[in-house]
Amino acid sequence: MANVFDILEGRGFIEQLTDEQEVRAMFDKGSIPFYIGFDPTADSLHVGHFVSMMVASHMQKCGHKPIILIGGGTASIGDPSRKN
Repeated sequence: MANVFDILEGRGFIEQLTDEQEVRAMFDKGSIPFYIGFDPTADSLHVGHFVSMMVASHMQKCGHKPIILIGGGTASIGDPSRKN
C-alpha cells in the first residue's frame, strides 16, 4: 500500500500541517477510516466539494476506509439557517 501522504503532497493537496512525521506514521500503520460530510440543502456541489472527493478517492485507492455522509447532522452543521 502506497503512503497516500506522498500522493496528496505530490499532487498539491497539502499546503501546511502541524506534524508531518506523525501524519506520515499514521498513514504507514495501515488502513484508517476518514470522514467527509456534505450539506444536502446546498443548491449544488462546487469545486470545494470536488477537491474533498478527489482526496477521498486517492485515500480509498491506497486502502483507507471512506465514511461519506450526506444529510442528517451534516445538514444541521453545514446550514446554520435551520431549513429542512
